[in-house]
This record gives sequence, C-alpha cells and structure tokens, in this order.
Amino acid sequence: MFARMIYQNGTRYAIVNLDGQVQRLDIALEKPTEHWRIIGAHTYNNFGNITRIYSLQEILENPQAIPWKHKNGKQKTRLLDYDHGTTRQWNNPTHYVK
Repeated sequence: MFARMIYQNGTRYAIVNLDGQVQRLDIALEKPTEHWRIIGAHTYNNFGNITRIYSLQEILENPQAIPWKHKNGKQKTRLLDYDHGTTRQWNNPTHYVK
C-alpha cells in the first residue's frame, strides 16, 4: 500500500507512496493527498553548497544509502516537496526516509 515512511525527530510523521504523494499520520485522512508530493532531495556540504541531487525514485529505492545527517546530527540531505503549486525544501526539524 505504501512505499516509505518519513520520520521527523525520530518519530513517524508521514507515509510516501510510489507516486510521491504524502499522507500525514497525525491527520485523519483515508488516503494521500494529490496536492502534496515529495519530488526529491538535495545533499549539502558544510559550506551550504549542493553536492548531490536525489530523485524520488532514488529515495524510494534505497533511502538507507542517502546521508541524511552530518556526524554532528545536523541535517545534511533535505527533502523537496511540491505542495499546492509551491516547491519547498525541508530544513527543520531533522528528518529522514526509511
């Protein structure tokens, strides 16, 4: 039924299906919304430059291969989503896909 789980601060936050559609777990929705999709992710170095771009396909196939956090625990790879016509980057809180 679903492809992967998004965690925020180590807690289950949302389900991402194979089309990238997101269904939050704290809101009583029966299915993912078509207006909110994960579209990819960017990995940043210590200077704030993008060093790697991941597609939705890469995130869903092997999320464990993506370096989600720096050694100090700060976010290294950030999800990108598309919500009601706006592309956004997730900065806080810390998150990863599993």
